[in-house]
Amino acid sequence: MIHLDVDGCSVDIVPVVNGLVSEAERIRDLMGDHESYGASLGIEGIQAIRNRANYDDPFEVSELDLVYAQHMSAFGQVEMPSPVMCAFVDMCRERGKNVIALDMNDEDFTEMYCNTVRTFDYVNEHRVAKKGLKRTFKKESPEGFALEWDEYVNSVKSYRMVSMKREEHIANQIRDVAKYRRDHLAVIEVERVDGVLSHLR
Repeated sequence: MIHLDVDGCSVDIVPVVNGLVSEAERIRDLMGDHESYGASLGIEGIQAIRNRANYDDPFEVSELDLVYAQHMSAFGQVEMPSPVMCAFVDMCRERGKNVIALDMNDEDFTEMYCNTVRTFDYVNEHRVAKKGLKRTFKKESPEGFALEWDEYVNSVKSYRMVSMKREEHIANQIRDVAKYRRDHLAVIEVERVDGVLSHLR
């Protein structure tokens, strides 16, 4: 857990590994008692997790996500949607707390993505995924692999720009929350944490 002061608000950031079932148990021990809680998800993602029992497949899974999951399975059982985000949303609901969406909503993300990712990069995603499936990663830890995978995917410049714009948006949302809350806990995938922190510090 990373602690910092944001405009007088005490903010705890929990870096998490998406996909690993074991991460769901880890978050239970880190929840604490905060005035507000947020996750690096859009509002539609949070709603889909809340209502996932009513849908067969609430989340779209890309080819890159499937390759990530296959590599991450070296560290344990992998499920989608992210078990840690599901556990976090469930626990907040049990406590009567809303989860603040720190990431872009679907409409804003789609507009940003279309304005950022080149058509060439989009149509070549299959090639990137296929190459990633065959690639050898160090896999020294789940966190380490998540960062390795992110570095590999973001070797495509337009994908890297998407990640950077998400990080800036998440940081701005945390700053906005800090205006109205004394303390806040944010759950963010490990590969986005450093970028978010660079905007907050």
